[in-house]
Amino acid sequence: MRSAFYALINFINTSKVDDVYSNAAKMILENINKIPEYNIMDVAEMCFVSTATISRLCRKLNYESFSDFKMDVKMNLRYFNHDSMRMQFDHQLPVFPVEGKTAKDLFIDHFENIVQNLRSTYEMIEFEGLEKLVDLIYQSNEICFAGNFFTQSVSMQLQIELSYLGKKCTGMYPLQSQKEVVRNLKENDLIIVSSIAGGYWQDHPDMLREIAKSKAHKICVTQVENMPYQDQFDMIIQVGTDHLSLIGKFSITYIFELLEALYHIKYGRV
Repeated sequence: MRSAFYALINFINTSKVDDVYSNAAKMILENINKIPEYNIMDVAEMCFVSTATISRLCRKLNYESFSDFKMDVKMNLRYFNHDSMRMQFDHQLPVFPVEGKTAKDLFIDHFENIVQNLRSTYEMIEFEGLEKLVDLIYQSNEICFAGNFFTQSVSMQLQIELSYLGKKCTGMYPLQSQKEVVRNLKENDLIIVSSIAGGYWQDHPDMLREIAKSKAHKICVTQVENMPYQDQFDMIIQVGTDHLSLIGKFSITYIFELLEALYHIKYGRV
């Protein structure tokens, strides 16, 4: 769960170098640990701008207010260290220093966990299921991608392929925008939800309820074996292992790349 970090970095990376909002975003990112204890006046003073500029920056980052941004930062910081550990050690969370382990050992463990995660995904995949999903994508009028920032970024290459081949796709990151899109979907549309370890619906159950209520077809790509409203989904593509590690991001990337390749082979232009 790093949405505030993603939002800040994405904004910085796509803004002009000397933009006042970009400079404020850089200052906030450099001092992110202070944000939970600061009010908007403290942040404005730290960034050498007005409180109005900070409010506008928060809206540019797709938050309704500074309070919403601050709340998300608090949540991000709470998860950050835990997520970093899961990235390296799969289902185990060792306390540093790890007895009997060198840095090289930890590096090897990380690689082996990635290989295991991908192999597990490969063994669980039913090729016919992926073909069925590709056909469903082709038959749908509109495809909506739903998820947190990372999985939305991963899905972007598939969105580009589908858009090139004439499909209407949306992959909004802000949750409110995702809700608006989902509410307008019809029976001949498709929602593809992706969440590595289930954080998307754990942190945003209201979003999953909106998806469950939709008349559109629903597909989920995740490591989680049991998810809320799973009986409302047409298909759940299981990836990774049962350890719910963030290493599962490699397997979710693999699935989206497979879908892109299969769609291109079956429905691409000659």
